[in-house]
Amino acid sequence: MDYGVQMARFVIRAPDHLGDATMAIPAMRAIADLGETVVYGPRLLGGLFEALDVRSVTVRPGTDLPAEGTGVLFKPSFGAAWRWRHLPRRVGLAINGRSALLTDPVVEPAGAHRREGYAAIAAVLGAVVPGKPATPQRSAGGRGSIIALNPWSPSETVRWPHFRALADRLAAELPGHSVVFFAGPGEDAAVRDIAGPYPVVAGLPLVEFAAALQDVALFVSNDSGAAHFADAVGVPVLMIHGSTDARRTGTGAAVSGGPIWCGPCYRKTCFLGRTCLERIPVDVVVERARGVLDRLFGSG
Repeated sequence: MDYGVQMARFVIRAPDHLGDATMAIPAMRAIADLGETVVYGPRLLGGLFEALDVRSVTVRPGTDLPAEGTGVLFKPSFGAAWRWRHLPRRVGLAINGRSALLTDPVVEPAGAHRREGYAAIAAVLGAVVPGKPATPQRSAGGRGSIIALNPWSPSETVRWPHFRALADRLAAELPGHSVVFFAGPGEDAAVRDIAGPYPVVAGLPLVEFAAALQDVALFVSNDSGAAHFADAVGVPVLMIHGSTDARRTGTGAAVSGGPIWCGPCYRKTCFLGRTCLERIPVDVVVERARGVLDRLFGSG
C-alpha cells in the first residue's frame, strides 16, 4: 500500500515506564532519522532524551492526540491503539487484542527480547535499528569506585529481599569500592530502611542520575527501569530476576533462581511466597558481582 507523503512524518506513542522507554530509544532514534518525528509519552521522556542525547524529536504529553502522521505504537496497550485509531496508518505489535485497530500489525518474534519487538516495529517503516544507546562520556572509558545497589520496586515479585546482606558482604570483601544505595522518586523512605548505615542517593532527575552514574563501577538491581537506564548510560549492570526472564526483559549480566514451574510469570503479586527470589542466595550474587568486576576491570 502506498502511503505517499505521510511517510515523511511520524508520531510515536512511547511506552509509559522508564525501562521500556529506554529499551525503545534505539528504535525511536532510527525512525527519527527517516523524517520529522514527534514522540508522545510520560513526563520522564524529556529528561530521558536529554540524558541519552536523543535529538531530532519533539516531545508531547501522552494525553495529547496527534492530528496527522504515521502512528507508531510502542505502547502495547489496547487503549493506546484505540485512541490513535483516527490516524491513516498505525504500526504496532499485534498483542492485547488490538490487531484490528492497526493497519500494520507486527508479529513479535517468538522468544524475542523486548528491544527486538521495538526494532521489528521500526523495520516495517524501513528504519535500521542500531544497538543500545550509550552516552559519549561513559563510552569513552574510565571506571568508577562505587557499587550502586537499587533494591526497591513497587512490584514485590521483582524485589529481591537480601540487598542489605549483599551490601555488608560487598563492603567487607571489596574494600576498594564504596557501597551506595540508589532510590527513585518516592522510594526514599523504603530504601533508607533497607540501606541502614549506607549512604542513599534518592530522587534524582534523570539527567542528574546519569551524571551520578559516571562514578559507578557496577549497578546491582532488580529488573527495573533504573537498571535499563544505567545500562544505556554505559554502566555495567547486574540484574537480579524473580518473576521476569532475562532473555525477555534483562540487560547486562543476570542472576536468577533458575527454572521454576510457575515462572516467568510477570505477575505483580505472588501467592507462593516469592520462591523465585528467595532461592537466590547472597553468595551467588556476590560471586557474580565479583566476576563482572574482574572481567571488566580486573578488580576484586
